[in-house]
Order: sequence, then C-alpha cells, then structure tokens
Amino acid sequence: MAFVGTAASYIQLSRFLREDLTQSVAAQQTALAAYVARDVDNYLDERLAFLERLAGAMPAGLLAQPGQLRAWLAERGALGGLFPLGLSVADTGGKRLDDAAQPAADGPEFAAALAGKRAIGRPHATPSGHSALPMAVPVRNSAGQVAAVLLGTADLTADGLLDHLQDGRVGQSGGILVISPRDRLFVASTDVSMSLTPTPREGVNLLHDRAMAGYRGSGTTRNAKGIDEISAIASVPTSGWFVVARLPVAEALAPVGRMQSFILQQRGPAVSAVLIVLGLVMAWLLRPLFRAADEADRMTRGELPLAPLKVVRDDEIGHLTQAFNRLLAKLLDNQEALQRIAHHDTLTGLPNRKLLDDRLQQALAHAGRQGHKVAVLYLDLDGFKGLNDTFGHEAGDKALQEIARRLQALVRQTDTVARIGGDEFVLLATGLNEPANEGAQVLAQRCIDAIAEPLPLDRSRTAIGVSIGIALGDGSETPRDLLAAADKAMYRAKQGGRGTHAMSAANAMPEMSGAASRP
Repeated sequence: MAFVGTAASYIQLSRFLREDLTQSVAAQQTALAAYVARDVDNYLDERLAFLERLAGAMPAGLLAQPGQLRAWLAERGALGGLFPLGLSVADTGGKRLDDAAQPAADGPEFAAALAGKRAIGRPHATPSGHSALPMAVPVRNSAGQVAAVLLGTADLTADGLLDHLQDGRVGQSGGILVISPRDRLFVASTDVSMSLTPTPREGVNLLHDRAMAGYRGSGTTRNAKGIDEISAIASVPTSGWFVVARLPVAEALAPVGRMQSFILQQRGPAVSAVLIVLGLVMAWLLRPLFRAADEADRMTRGELPLAPLKVVRDDEIGHLTQAFNRLLAKLLDNQEALQRIAHHDTLTGLPNRKLLDDRLQQALAHAGRQGHKVAVLYLDLDGFKGLNDTFGHEAGDKALQEIARRLQALVRQTDTVARIGGDEFVLLATGLNEPANEGAQVLAQRCIDAIAEPLPLDRSRTAIGVSIGIALGDGSETPRDLLAAADKAMYRAKQGGRGTHAMSAANAMPEMSGAASRP
C-alpha cells in the first residue's frame, strides 16, 4: 500500500506540475520573444528610416559627381553613426556611383529598392568576424521615379544587437534566435556558433518548420541537437524575420524533479523494506539476463568473439537470449554488405571518397618506392543540371549510372574510378611511366569521348559533356594536395570552354601554359 500510494502521488503531482509549468514557461517565452522582436524591429526600422531621410535629402546633382557624392555620404554616415560599415549609391544598373572600385550591387535588397521599396539583404560575416546586414532604399528624382539606390551596411555586432540577445536569455541554457525564413539563415543567436549558419532542413524540427511556413505562437519541440525545448515565435514585421525564445524542457521543469525527490525522501523509509525484498527476488530472477548482458557487452568491446549466448531456461529471459542469438546471426550475415556500403557509392556502386583516399594513399606510397607516376583525373559533368531539370532526378540517376559504367570500361583493373559528389568523379591511374603527362591526357580525352556519346533516357537520347583536371604525383604529395591540384585544373578546363581537359599548373608542359589542351 505504501508503494502504491507513493507511486500514485508521484505520478499525479508530476503530471500536474509539468502541465502547469509548461504553460507558465510558454507564456514567459512568448512575452520574451515579442519583446526581442519589437527591439529588433525598432533597430531595423530606425536604420531604414535614416536611409530614407538621407535619400530624400540627397541633391540630384551629386549622382553625376562621384567625388562629391562620396564626401557627402561620408559626412552623413559619420554624423548618423548607424552604418559603420559604409554607405554607397548605385545606379539602376547596379554600378556604384560613389566608388567605381566596389563590386556592382546585385543583392535582393537592391532589386527590391529598384521596385520602389525599402529592403533588407542577406546577413553575412565581415573579414573581422562581425555580422553585417545590408539595407537599401530607392532614390527618386523630381518626377518620383527611381533614379538610384542608396545602400547601407549595418554592423549587428558593433551595434550591440547580439549582446542584447545574451542579456535577454532566460535560465542557464535558454536562448534566443533571430531567423530569416527568406534566406533560411540564423541571423543571430545567443549561441554564437549558430549565428549566420543555415537553418535545419525540413523534418528535423517540426515547430521550426511551422514557423518557416508562417506559424506564430508557442509549443514544445525537439531541436536539431535532439534536445526537447519550449519555444515561442514572434514576427519582426520590417524584415520578415521571426524571433524564437527557447528554453530546454529539462531546465523549465526542474521543479518537477525537486518535487519528485521530496516525495521519494519522505516516503523512502516506509517502502525501503519492500524494495529490498523485491530487489533480492528480481536479482535471482534476472541473474541469467545480467550474465547474458555482461557477455554481450564484452563482445562489443572485443574482449570476447561474437558467438551465440547460452540459453539457460525456457522463459521470457530465454526467449530474449534466443532473439539476441538470431540478431547476432543476421548481423554476421550482413557484415560484408555493411562494409561495402561504408566504402562505395550507393547509386553507382563506385568507390566513395573514403575508399578513394585509401587507394590514393597506397598508390602514392608505391609510386615513391618504384619511381612511377600517379595520375588523378578530376571529372565534373557539363550540362548535368540541365539534364536533371529537363528529364527529372530519376533520369539523372540513370545518366550517372551509365557514365560510371563507361568510365569503368576505360580503365585497367589496377586503376580506380570513384564518385565523390553529385556529378563529380575521380579517376586514379597508377604505375604510369614517362612521359606520364601524355598518357594522362590520352586517358582524359578517352573519358571526354566516352561521356560525349548520347545517353539513352526514356525514349529519347541526349548528350552531356565533361571538364577534366589532371594532376600527376610521384609519391611526394599528399592525397589532399593532389586532389586539390586536379580540382583547380578542372575549373581551368571549364573556363577554357568546357568539354576539355587541363593539366595542373605544376605538371603542365611549357608549351601548354596551363591551358586546356587535346592530345
């Protein structure tokens, strides 16, 4: 009776306190999210309003005088102090009117300002590690038409906005997030490591997915790190952002744990005798299970070989032991398949990057001992995205499988063809004698010709190309350096017109001058 009464009190009080605390914390988080959202909105509105006033006061003649325009902007920027990272003016084509050396304006804020609206761009990091936020407003002529765009870059770090998030946190591990759904980006966070990082993909955090779709309110969710949280969401109207105030459930419901400890401490003496008796009985009943668990644990640590456990008696524990033995047998049967999955691409069956690194390391070591050369061909398909968009991902998968088959047909058994990315392949050729660069270029051209053959895709035939970068190694390089050199050469091949190959600058012949060439 003591045990039943203690359990009933424990469960009922825990449930009541959990529900009550959850509602209270949700209301608190909602108020905090609304407060921070208003503060962020005021911050943005103040700077956009300053830009609008500045655009309205800008003399029209300054647009044709870059030097005076630059001085005028510097003077106003210094007086306002709202845009420490600078002010600038661009014409409707994006050309900077105040400084020809700056890159052309082409962000979303520029496009919105051209349409006559004030706008905020995508936050990004500065070289100094600060968080920068571009903004833009239209500059109108006397007829009310947009004649130029006034651009300003705010420093979220220097302005103290991120410090304010730290001051607004609740509890020891609570936090605040500022999120841009348009950019799918964490603009700011009390956890500085999350600032300016992409938001999680759909399905990871269900409440976050609802917030990205427009939901505003509160709820309990599990974040990307697997931690249950009580979160509240509030909008930042000026920017389309939203603020999330969150607190881990474990911290929010800590009083429940203290209450549970109090109950156990008060009722403990009354039930201790019963628990001791039950413990002794359970220890006797579960002794075979403990023994089986210990053997299984030692197997996982490698102290014992994987072998079926002994079935002591025909009861529930015996059935569990038999189930473990069947699972072990299935694990051993599938071990080879799992090993293959870990080292091969699931779509094409080719070696993946991990297996390629191992083989490249071995090839370089062998080349250093034997005096041979190793060639790495970095292949990037030309036109694959267009094929994917036109015929669909299923057709794209079939194309990759066909290309993998063609590449494998070109190489020797001692060579390796690997898929390391979506439409990126690497061909490793070993044991090359001099002139190794000519042999590598011949092999690259064979790859180009093989891939250029039309692909049969669902009652139609289409063709794509490939750009190839070539790097040669003699055993003194690291796999990473050799792959990087081939990657750079591949980009030069793309710049040279695609459908070509280029040697790494370190391997190129003098007459090639680092450009793509055909044997």
